[in-house]
Order: sequence, then C-alpha cells, then structure tokens
Amino acid sequence: MRSFSMFIALLLMSALAWSTTIYEIQYTTVPGTGNTYPSPLNGTAVSTEGTVTGTGFTGGKYVIAEESGSWKSIVVNDPAHSPALGDKVSITGTVTEVGGCTEIGDITAYSLISSGNAIPAAAPVSPVDLQGYPNYAGEAYESVLVKLTNVKVTLVTGSIFYVAAVSGNTATCQINDGFYTQPHAWTGVISGQVWSEITGIVYYSSPNPPQYRLNPRSDLDLVPLADINTVSLDVMEVEAEKGEIVPVDVIVSKLEESWNVTRYSFTVSFNQRILEFVDADITSTVSSTMPDIELTAMEDSVVIIYQSDNALVSQTNSGVLLKLLFKTLSYGKSDLDLTAGWLSTATDSVDFAILNDGSITIPIQKRLAWLSIWTENDDKYNKKNIFNPWLNQEIWIEYGCLVQAGVPSSKAIIRIYDSQGRLVHTPINEIVETSNGIDSYLWDGRDKNKNLLPIGLYYCHLEVIDRASGKSDTAVQPIIIAAELK
Repeated sequence: MRSFSMFIALLLMSALAWSTTIYEIQYTTVPGTGNTYPSPLNGTAVSTEGTVTGTGFTGGKYVIAEESGSWKSIVVNDPAHSPALGDKVSITGTVTEVGGCTEIGDITAYSLISSGNAIPAAAPVSPVDLQGYPNYAGEAYESVLVKLTNVKVTLVTGSIFYVAAVSGNTATCQINDGFYTQPHAWTGVISGQVWSEITGIVYYSSPNPPQYRLNPRSDLDLVPLADINTVSLDVMEVEAEKGEIVPVDVIVSKLEESWNVTRYSFTVSFNQRILEFVDADITSTVSSTMPDIELTAMEDSVVIIYQSDNALVSQTNSGVLLKLLFKTLSYGKSDLDLTAGWLSTATDSVDFAILNDGSITIPIQKRLAWLSIWTENDDKYNKKNIFNPWLNQEIWIEYGCLVQAGVPSSKAIIRIYDSQGRLVHTPINEIVETSNGIDSYLWDGRDKNKNLLPIGLYYCHLEVIDRASGKSDTAVQPIIIAAELK
C-alpha cells in the first residue's frame, strides 16, 4: 500500500511538471533588479511544450509558442537539438534569466510531438507596445512573434535600424539581426523608408541601452511599401585600397513588374582628388542593358541615364540597380553624393523618394608619413601647391599615418620652414585619432605670430612618431606663396 501511495505521488508530481504552460513561466508584474521582470519560476525546472516559431537565433537558440499573443512564447537555449519551423516539441529544462530575458536552458528532455504545424500568427503591435524603461510595456511580448505595420525607418546604424509608426506615437523600436549571420548589413534599408510590414521575434537585452528588440527571422519578414512613389536609391559605403578599381553597389528598393519601369537616371558627385570614375557594371544587377554615362565638365560628377524595353524588377525587398566603378587615387574618404534621380514608365516619371549617399574610404594600410597639399578655387581641385594668403586664400594640408586597433596612435607634427630652413610655424602637433588615419588642416599662410608670410618658397615637413616604438617617418612638400595664381 505504501509503495502504491508513493507511485501515485510521483505520478502527480510528473503531471504537475508537464502542466506548466509558457504563460505561467512568462507572466509577471513584479519588477526585479536592474529594471527587468524575471519569471516567477526563475531557477525552477519545468516541462512545457510549444510550436517552433523561430530557429537559428543568436547562439543556436530557438523559440516556441503555445499560441499567438502576449506572454505565450519563450526562447529555448538548446544547442543539442535543431527543430524546424512548425515543429511541435516538448522540453524539460530550467528557467533562467539571460540579460533580462527569460529563457529555458539546461535541457534534460526533448521530444518531437509533430511536424508541419501552422505557426501561431504574429501578434499585431506598434513600436509604442515594445517600449522598455520606464514602464516596460514590451515585457508582455518578450519572445513573441509580432508584426509591425506601416512603419518608417528613422535611423540606420551598422547592424541595427530603428522604426516608428508613420502616424501616431513617435516611439521607436529597434530592429536587430539576431537570426542572421553576424555581422549583418541591412542592404536596402535607409532612413525615411516606409515598410508595409516587419515581422519578427521580440528579445530583451540589457546593454546599450536595455530595450526590447524585434528580430526578423529572414528577409521574408520585411515587406516594403509597394508604391512607385516611395522607391528609394541607396549608394553603399565601401572600403578600398589605394590604386585599385572598386565597385560600389547602387541599391534600389522593391520594383514591381506591374509598374513597367523601363528608364531611370541619377547623378553622383565625388571627390576627383581621391577618385576617378571608370565605368558602370550591370553584372548580376536589375539593369539589363548598359546605361549612357556622362561626366560633367568639372569631372567630379557622373550622370547615369538608363533606358530599356524590359521592365526593371527587383524580386526581393531590394536589388542592385547597377555598380559604379571607381579607381582610388589617394588615401582619404570621398563621399558619393546622390544629387538627383528619377525613374519612369512609358507614360509617367517620378523622382526617387529617398536618395541615400554612400562613400569610399581608402585608409592608410602600411607604415608611412602621408602628406598631400592642394587648393580649391570655386570648388575645383587644384593640384598646384600655390596660393596667395594676401588675397585671403588658404591651402589644404592633408596628413596621415597607419592606425591599428589596440596600438597607441601615432603623433603627427607639421612644421613650416622658409627657403633658408628657418622654422616659421608649427600648425599641427597632436595625436592622429581618425579611424582611417587621415586628417587635414587648412592653412591661412600665417606664421606662429599670426603674421602673413611674405611671397616665397616654403617647405611643409611632416613627422609621424610611432608612440609604441618611438620610430618616426617623414615627408616633405613645397608650398609657394605667390602674388598671382596662374
């Protein structure tokens, strides 16, 4: 009889363990330390079940839901198993708090109940529903599959971007890349762009700053607003080596075949001191024929004019419209400024709704003292190191050196000598702190006492001192103060 009673007790304990719902694990109104809301079952071993709504989350985690809606989903830290979307699984593990987000980890039992089940519908929310401090409204949606509709991109920074409702509350929500191979670049996502839908899993994390972040599971979770009047153009930011020909993607947002767009044009300006335009490339792009290309008279802008009998179509949320090829002439950074752009059908023409500029950065990648001097006259680059400060003219002195992560930055000293070798000015004596190792100084032709220097030949001497080793590198270029510029 005693053995039978023990058996019944164990059976009841087992039944209680399996009866724990995800809602019971997640629901709480009691704040913990650090502005979080830990599970009331934190540290407790539980058994539960749910349908897989997300796989391949950061660290190999997956997400399960008992049904759609708030408090009914949870992240599972279970690297030993790889369920598919729509699998219904049962698990036993321990409730834990990871960076303020409730998870189930230390999985001791796992079984597949069925496959191919319908994924619980994404809960409709707005950015204001996913707010953190001070009231942590987003806690109810932690780990839940949700959907934002009709939102506008307010900021793009690295592997994240922010959106806000097109109308109504101005609260923003961060869109993160937890389901993507990292680091991830949101190609085609630009400030001002409107998205019809963004679906994803909400995950709370505490650093920089603590907030609820929405994580799309793939590009299929991002649906742009399909309207020819909202098409955007985005020039990429790339890094290159000095002397190479580098392709730069020009990204266009989704183009529907039904729009029958057959023509487009845009203008890109660049720094001709740093870049030389070479050509365009349509390999693996939306464009089917080579465009006409025109360089402006100043040769610092290129005009692209495209026309074809075939409609332009981007099959996904965005596509590469074409590639611009530039040759890098000098160290430094050149912005690629979109100054105009339009696209048209057989009957109508509209401007691109958003033009987002790009850039090419050519960092110094070897140890040297880099010195480049030039003047600008009516925004035109002049390679001659000649100017007349008596006519209020100035001259640019660009300097730089190798900058390496984890290595003390070098110190740059610029000295101006007259033709007799006498030091007349030391305009720069500081640490090089720019990320690409390049900085510049605009010199007005005055000496250390702020007096205008007389007409004559001068020498600009750059010394770069490696603070780690004490070794130095130097470079020298002449500067002429002249009465008249030829």
